[in-house]
Amino acid sequence: MRAAPVHSLPGRVRFRVPPGAITSARGAAGNLAGLSGVKSAAVNPRTGSVLILYDPRLISEAGLWRALQNIEVSHSVPARPEAKPKEAIAWSWIGWQLFRLLVPAAVKPFVTIAGALPFFALGIKSLCRRHLDVPVLDAAALGASLAQGNVKAASTLIMLLKTGEYLEAWARERSRENLAAALALKAGRVWVRAADGTESEVSYEAVRQGDRIALRSGTLIPIDGRIIEGRALVNEAALTGEALPVEKTSGGVVHAGTVIAEGELLAEVLKKGEDTRYERIIRLIEQSEGAKADAEIRAGRIAGRAVPFTFAAAVLTWLISRNGRKAASVLSVDYSCAVKLATPLAFLSAIREGLENGVFFKGGAPIEKLALCDTIIFDKTGTLTLAAPALERIIPYNGFSESSALKIAACLEEHFPHPVAKAVVDAAKERNISHREEHSQVKYIAAHGIASEYRGKHTVIGSRHFIGEDEGVDLSIAGPDTAAAVREGYSVLYLAHEQKLAALLLIKDPPRKEAAEVIAMLRALGLRRVYLLSGDNSKTTERIG
Repeated sequence: MRAAPVHSLPGRVRFRVPPGAITSARGAAGNLAGLSGVKSAAVNPRTGSVLILYDPRLISEAGLWRALQNIEVSHSVPARPEAKPKEAIAWSWIGWQLFRLLVPAAVKPFVTIAGALPFFALGIKSLCRRHLDVPVLDAAALGASLAQGNVKAASTLIMLLKTGEYLEAWARERSRENLAAALALKAGRVWVRAADGTESEVSYEAVRQGDRIALRSGTLIPIDGRIIEGRALVNEAALTGEALPVEKTSGGVVHAGTVIAEGELLAEVLKKGEDTRYERIIRLIEQSEGAKADAEIRAGRIAGRAVPFTFAAAVLTWLISRNGRKAASVLSVDYSCAVKLATPLAFLSAIREGLENGVFFKGGAPIEKLALCDTIIFDKTGTLTLAAPALERIIPYNGFSESSALKIAACLEEHFPHPVAKAVVDAAKERNISHREEHSQVKYIAAHGIASEYRGKHTVIGSRHFIGEDEGVDLSIAGPDTAAAVREGYSVLYLAHEQKLAALLLIKDPPRKEAAEVIAMLRALGLRRVYLLSGDNSKTTERIG
């Protein structure tokens, strides 16, 4: 079985194995615990986490890794499949309730005492640490009822306490499963290309490192890989939050969880499964489970601080009434523990609600901090704007007409699946301008523009820096128009033919219709400062703002 160490301390190491490789946590943990020098082993089949406590004098981390590698999966699989965690919790609770109802009356006192022993142990443990907390209160309430011979009351109290534990465990497990399901990378089948160029569809599990997979428009990329050939626009919003697709070409890399927006790629598999996005998913889930909010900590403290007052109320009740049952009832009806139990469940419910609305919180602490925020900073492109640029105007120069300039621009831009290029090509289509290829091979200069030979003459299109400084084209004739366009919030594309400026193409990315409403809503919620941060020119950014 494949395993990799992810964290280690002297005497403690955590390995990660492929999720689902271990079906029985009990079986795998038993195999590991049987090794000489291993103190304990905790296995989580759902996350593929294997935590081992060991004696470094008897066994090394490398020895543990070798032992884990040699564990056969079949040895860890029980005769019949284990129930899912939340199902096991439910059946355990139902079975306990049936046993409680069917047990003979003569035996019930002994069953009740046996059920109370774990609560007594927790109470004594807290007292040994000099804590007067909820476990002490639970133990005192049970002890008072049993001391008075009120077995029925003690049994009912145990039932309520266990029901609370079962409900909390069930709700936590369900929330964790919802988190995992919402974040999991749902990879089905992929196309693998062989050395002879033939392609075959295989399951994601069958993909191996070094395989070459074909990725086409609309495909969810299931691996981290190196691009062998092809050109495509990749939507990386899931990783970066940026709505505009990123151009990917031969020699680049792609990441799991991103999507091919347009084009085709052939990529070599570098990492897959738990080595890529899945590992980050598990890490986020573990963080969301482990990070406690201040409210959770306060709730635990409040519950603990309420316990002495409950004991005081019980003593006062006994002094006034001299009735032990009444004093015991005060201990039994204390609800401070409900605050402690309900708070983490409220945060888990909030995390799940956020996921259903496209927002991921890494735990209760970020939710709590968000409530304190009074400032929000927006990105522009794709957040406040549609990320779908449109060609608004064409300003021709040096004898070119709008249609001729647009024809040349579309001829060059049609080879690149970039939003701005698409805006130019779409504008040519709308005006019924045919732009059949009349150029040599085009060359794309990243973040600058495109260079080619149109009808045998050097032609370039791109940014002011590229056309004016790199290509040495005189742009002075367009100075006033450029300044006016920038003031109006346009992004300017420059077209030059045979070292002369042919036209300015004015591009605009319209704001989302709902943007103003959302910002007004945020202000109404108490966010006093709303900022816009953008890499675009200041005039365009000010116009959107």
